[in-house]
Amino acid sequence: MIKRLRALPETNMRLEVLFEWFRQAEPQDILNFFSRVQNGILHRDHACMEILDAIHAAVLAAQKQGDLYEVLAEVYRLAADEGIEAVKLLLTVAMPRRGPLESHEVPSDLDMSSVTLGMRKYLARGQDRGYLDRLLLDSDPSVVRNLLRNPRLVEQDVVRLAARRPARDIIQREIYSSRWSERYKVRLALVCNPYTPSELAIKLVGFLLRKDLRMVKNDKALHPLVRTEADRLLQAKKVRGDASEDERGN
Repeated sequence: MIKRLRALPETNMRLEVLFEWFRQAEPQDILNFFSRVQNGILHRDHACMEILDAIHAAVLAAQKQGDLYEVLAEVYRLAADEGIEAVKLLLTVAMPRRGPLESHEVPSDLDMSSVTLGMRKYLARGQDRGYLDRLLLDSDPSVVRNLLRNPRLVEQDVVRLAARRPARDIIQREIYSSRWSERYKVRLALVCNPYTPSELAIKLVGFLLRKDLRMVKNDKALHPLVRTEADRLLQAKKVRGDASEDERGN
C-alpha cells in the first residue's frame, strides 16, 4: 500500500485509493498499516513521510462519512486494546487548546474592514505588497486561500500567518491544506500555535526534529495530546539511540 500510494502524484488520488481500501480491508490490516507508517515516521523514513499527508486527510475526511467513520472507529478500538498509542493519536480528533473563534473575535486591519469580501479576494490575488501584508490579517478563509495561492507570498509570510494569535481554526486548516504545509517552518508554526486544531497539530508533530519536539513537549500553552505525542516520539528516539537529527536537518 505504501508503494501504491507513492506511485500516485496527487493527494486526491491517494485519498480515493485509501477510501476504497478502508472499505474493503479488515480493521486489523488497517491497524497494521497505520502502525507501519507511524513507525516509519519515527525513523524518518522518506516513503512513510511522503504519504502521511494523504493519510491525515483521509482520517479527517472519514469523520464526515458514516461508513468510513465506523471502520476507523473499530481500528481505534483495536489500537486501544493493543496499546498502540501512535495509532490512537493518529485517529484522534480534538478541539484546539484555544478557540474556536468567529471572525469578529479576531483582530483585523481596520482600513480593510470596509472593503467588500469580493474586493478583498481580488486584492489577495494581486501584486500590491502593501495590500498583501494587510490581508494577512484577514479572518475570511476564502481571502486567505487566495493569498496562499499568490506567487508573491513568501515562506516567512506564511509562517507569520500560521503563528498568529489569536487565530481561527478554519484559517489554520487553510494553511494545512495549502502547498505551504510541506515547509518545515510552517509545520512547526502550526504545531506551536494553541489555536491550531489539535488533530492537525498532533499529526504534524511526527515531522519535527528532536530539538523542536523538546520545545513542544515543554510548552504548556499547547494541548496535552500534542505535548504527549511529542514526548512519546522523544522517548522512542531515546530508546533507539538515534544520531542527532538536529545536525542532519529535515
